[in-house]
Amino acid sequence: MPRQSSDSTLLFIMRHGEAEPARRDDRQRQLTDNGRLQSLATSEWLEKYSQHQTIDMALVSPYRRTKQTFEMMQQHHRFLNNQICNDIVPDGDIHLTHDYIDALLQQSRSRLKPLRSILLVSHMPFVSYLLDEICQIQRMPLFATASVAVVNYSGIGHRGELLEHYQGR
Repeated sequence: MPRQSSDSTLLFIMRHGEAEPARRDDRQRQLTDNGRLQSLATSEWLEKYSQHQTIDMALVSPYRRTKQTFEMMQQHHRFLNNQICNDIVPDGDIHLTHDYIDALLQQSRSRLKPLRSILLVSHMPFVSYLLDEICQIQRMPLFATASVAVVNYSGIGHRGELLEHYQGR
């Protein structure tokens, strides 16, 4: 596990696993069998960043495929808290989400155990734009299904550093 400074949090920005083809109601699309396998592989890979397979917080889009991806992540990780976030949908507001992450971190600093790790499970293009916003880069990386970017994030500096981008299997 990489060394973190006392004011940093590991932020895992993840795209959901492979989903069934588009249909009338995009919110109800489910993971394919391959999408479940992809999500499990990502969950296993992410173990090297989680202390004792524990992640402090998960923020999950309300869409079915992201909830299912989160269920797969729970196969290898224990989450101390999780929230369904209506703002982290494909066309969500990245600035609002960035501010919300900062507010969560600021609130957690007043507790005995601040947030040291957060998993965010969302969609393209949201995850790509959010990574650019948080790391203050303008390269808009593509996220394959079930891929995850690992960011060492400082709420005090309101920015992060990309440590690794796992593109899945």
